[in-house]
Amino acid sequence: GQIVFVDTPGFFKTQPSRLVHNLHHRVRDALEGIDVVVHVVDPTRSIGPEDRMVCEMVGHVTQPKILCLNKLDRPERPFRQDWLERGPQYAATVEVSALQGKNIELLVQAILRHLPVGPAHYPAGQVTNVTNEFWIGEIIREKIFLLTGQELPYTATVQVERVEDRQTKQGEPLLYVQAAVLTTDERHQRMLIGAGGRKIRDIGAAARHELEVAMNKKVFLDLAVLVDQDWVERLR
Repeated sequence: GQIVFVDTPGFFKTQPSRLVHNLHHRVRDALEGIDVVVHVVDPTRSIGPEDRMVCEMVGHVTQPKILCLNKLDRPERPFRQDWLERGPQYAATVEVSALQGKNIELLVQAILRHLPVGPAHYPAGQVTNVTNEFWIGEIIREKIFLLTGQELPYTATVQVERVEDRQTKQGEPLLYVQAAVLTTDERHQRMLIGAGGRKIRDIGAAARHELEVAMNKKVFLDLAVLVDQDWVERLR
């Protein structure tokens, strides 16, 4: 069978803003027209306000819901039982390790059991419907998240301006990427750049490494950090 996975933005509790409103609106929009909800949780962390917000929203969904407990590879998951006690609200519960790929096939089978029969939406072999620019931008955003903390990525976005196939001086394939990290104020710009430009270099190096592994070629990542107070408005 064919499964089309629809990812949602993060659902988080923070100071109200137009950006937060837009992101939460996109989460709710993503739940419309889908056949199965997979609720992925982290049992190494206590159930907090954001988790309860998601549980409440998922509770109102009429489609089948699957509870997916991640980090099965971790020796200690102290809040596993807290999540398992919520299991009766779901059609199935599956424990996986996204890091090691453990039990992913069990999750896929659970999804297939609850999907309706229908025609394939995409040709066999197509793995995504997003552009290279979007995919590259998401990789850079992920590195921002990992290297600057959880709050800053929601005040920044990545605009990939150019992706070109080139060659190195030795004639090897090279992917040239020009991208800008857009943030809403100068304070966040300084945080992203870091002392002596160290932070943005670390972000660029981490993103470049993942791109090179995924694409099996050298990548030149030309990355800038710019202040653009209107980028949130353009999400509307």
